Amino acid sequence: MTKSLNIKPPMSYQGGKQKIASKIVNFIFQEEYDAFVDVCCGSGAVSIELFNRNFLAENIYMFDGGPIGAFWQMVSEGTFDLDKFEKCIDKIPKDKSKIKEYLKDLSDMEFSHIEDAIYEYLILQAGSFGAKQIWDKSGKFLNTSFRDYWMPTETSSRKSPVNPMMPMPDTLFNNVKNIVENMMGIRSTHTLVDNIDFDFILSQHKKIAIYIDPPYSKTTGYGLEVNLSKFIKNAKKYGDVYVSEYQPVSEKYIIMNKTNKGGISGNSNKVMVEYLSKVNMV
Repeated sequence: MTKSLNIKPPMSYQGGKQKIASKIVNFIFQEEYDAFVDVCCGSGAVSIELFNRNFLAENIYMFDGGPIGAFWQMVSEGTFDLDKFEKCIDKIPKDKSKIKEYLKDLSDMEFSHIEDAIYEYLILQAGSFGAKQIWDKSGKFLNTSFRDYWMPTETSSRKSPVNPMMPMPDTLFNNVKNIVENMMGIRSTHTLVDNIDFDFILSQHKKIAIYIDPPYSKTTGYGLEVNLSKFIKNAKKYGDVYVSEYQPVSEKYIIMNKTNKGGISGNSNKVMVEYLSKVNMV
């Protein structure tokens, strides 16, 4: 598959795979699959990479139980309203120094269903400090903290400003617009991993690849728990399972990424290694 499109994930997202999505797709598609199942899809980086290589949208299945899953379901159903989103974008202050306070106030909103607040959610997630995943519970947003607009001083080691959103509003809108206008054919459901109907997916295809990018063990959770061993045991009945984690879960794996993690003092040299493992279908 050759890359021909340039759709990008909507925003910065904790655990997002945008920088290594190509490596993930290359490893998985050493074999021939006619369907791709993206579990805990998050910002959709891996599915977007696959779509950009002209893999048919209707053969991509995306699942996530967090608010981002509601966004992807609305994309798949064609119910995301770009005009409404643009109006929400236009309300963001043009003065970058005022954006953080605006996001804090916006995060206090209450709603009946996450679909009613999905436009605001995308904006909040783009401004989330450290790209931490924001989630919803009982009609409120949780795990919310936002970036300051930071300008370098004469003594700063960093010389460029730090924006309060990643990406900034205009780019966020364009990223979402490209997704909504091009990826409507995907099949996406806002649901927990235990509710995925693998029987239906397998009935539509000959051979499926199932990729899961769960909250990594011993890291800050995303508001949802995933029993990974239980998931793998069930999913491998339906297809080959590929798992991202900080340790291999099978003997077949590649190293996806190595990241230096500084401690609070900035002196830690701890290296975090991400693995992509393959568990064969039984």
